[in-house]
Amino acid sequence: MSRPVLVWRPTTESPATPGFASLEASLLTADRLSQQIAGSLTRLGGASTAIESAIKPISGSTQTYSNISKHVDATVEELEVLRSYQSVFEEEEPRIRRGNLTVVECLQSIDRLNKTIKALEGSVLKSDQQVIVKMSQLKIAAVANIRERFTKLLASASNSDGDSFDPLIADETVENLSTMVDFFMVTDNSVAVPVYSEIRSKYIGSHLTKLSAAAARTDIKRVNGFYKKGSTPFKEFVESLAITIVSEDKNAKGVFKSKSDAQSANSSTLRDLEKLFQSTTQAINVFVRKNLITDCLVAFDVLEMIHRSAGEILLAVEQPPFNLEGAASKELRKTAQDALFEMLRYTESQVSAMPQLPADFKVLDITKQVTLWIGRLAEYDMTLASLMIPLGAPVNWQIKLAFHSTFSSAPVTSSSSGPKSYMGSEIVVLFISELIDDLLVNIEIKARAQYKKVTRVGLQVIANLLHLERGLRQSSELIGLLSAGGGFDRIDKIRKRALNMFLEGWKVCASHLMDVTVVRSNSTTSSGKTGAMSSRDREAVKEKFRGFNTDFEDLVTKFKEYAFADAELRAYLAREVSFISPLYNRFYEKYKSGEFSKHTEKYIKYSKTQLDATLASLAN
Repeated sequence: MSRPVLVWRPTTESPATPGFASLEASLLTADRLSQQIAGSLTRLGGASTAIESAIKPISGSTQTYSNISKHVDATVEELEVLRSYQSVFEEEEPRIRRGNLTVVECLQSIDRLNKTIKALEGSVLKSDQQVIVKMSQLKIAAVANIRERFTKLLASASNSDGDSFDPLIADETVENLSTMVDFFMVTDNSVAVPVYSEIRSKYIGSHLTKLSAAAARTDIKRVNGFYKKGSTPFKEFVESLAITIVSEDKNAKGVFKSKSDAQSANSSTLRDLEKLFQSTTQAINVFVRKNLITDCLVAFDVLEMIHRSAGEILLAVEQPPFNLEGAASKELRKTAQDALFEMLRYTESQVSAMPQLPADFKVLDITKQVTLWIGRLAEYDMTLASLMIPLGAPVNWQIKLAFHSTFSSAPVTSSSSGPKSYMGSEIVVLFISELIDDLLVNIEIKARAQYKKVTRVGLQVIANLLHLERGLRQSSELIGLLSAGGGFDRIDKIRKRALNMFLEGWKVCASHLMDVTVVRSNSTTSSGKTGAMSSRDREAVKEKFRGFNTDFEDLVTKFKEYAFADAELRAYLAREVSFISPLYNRFYEKYKSGEFSKHTEKYIKYSKTQLDATLASLAN
């Protein structure tokens, strides 16, 4: 390495300046030293290069050995970590495989496995990947174990003991199932809902399908040929259906904390019930349609059961799976409405089809049938109201009866007064009254065509009316219903009409007893004069007694000739004709003194006692 050469340059001083020679000598000496130092440095640089060339290979090897050592240490450390991860697997595998961990313990084990897998996911070592595979398989086994326990517990809670059926799962079981569902939420959320729905739907469907089949067979009980309320197997079916819907809603909400999962599980579990319900009601509808007259009561009862069960569901369940009173029962409601009209048409046709009315005034079979109908209709008053109100009752009832309003006791409503609003019970009474009118007025029409005298017409109507009214008054429900709704008032109108026809001859007979003449001496006559009876008055009284005696004896004879099939009818009519007794007694008291004739025995054939005895004999 060269150093810079110091060059002396002369100054402007004179050579003759003192000390100049010595300074120059010093400079020369320094220059020589510098040159010597530069040479030494050059030689030293060469030696350094040689040393570096000798040492460099040794230094590189040392660095390589250092790196190898670091890699070895890292590998050893990685192996230690792998060994620790392997120990996690070795610890958890026997615990999980035994299958006796609690759900919480199992969840903790899976959590350890998940953390280990996550730590190993970035490793490129084959051994690490193998550990990941083993741990993943172990997780699957743990989930499968809890799933199996979930399935068994749910199946145990969904197992009928004989014919018993209780869809409500016990609280303790619900709590255990809910804990497992929480486990699945963390491990595999696709497990719980399908498993739950499959097991519960099979359990519920198996039981309700049997009940549906029994309901569809319509094995009903009858009393006097008519359906007995509450005897249809449909009752057990619809009650079990309602209990199931309410119970499953509670079950699902208890097992699944997630609202969407609870709704999904409930919906999947009950998805087939609407079809089952609809097929059941359709089978009943077909059964009723075959004979609306005798089996319409089945439709009324079934609709009432549906309404009651639907109400129970709506009170307990926020979102029912389907509406029991919706489309599923629409056809049955239509059939029940048709049955109401069919009753009226059938009644009219049965009376019209008779060749003649019975001579002994026997109660008609159709009257007995209508009486039973009405008694049973009262048991379904609210159901009937719900059926009739949508029809626009009573204005738009579309009932085409032969008599219309010619003979009917139905009140005439002025169109100017506008439509009247009817309560449920009122509208039922209107229908019952229409049915009674339909029966009795058609009997009257039939009797008028058969008899010349209205007496027998009235007798036929009264005979059937008495039987019907006796039947109505045997039911406390009907008494309350008809009394409150004016039903008995309409019956009274029909009775008065029939009695007027029957009593027509008796009223003519009683007209002979109508008298305003005062017959006592010194009394004022009808002309306002005092004194004894005139000959004209005496003749009038004689004629009245003669006319009364003739008509009375004729009426008594005819009455006794009637062949009454019903003893109560005879007694009833005997009481009705006894109105003549007080009239005769008053007339008899006026003229028994004999002022109108010296031979009163020719005119007064009955004393008060004799007349009353004759009237009393009519009842026997």
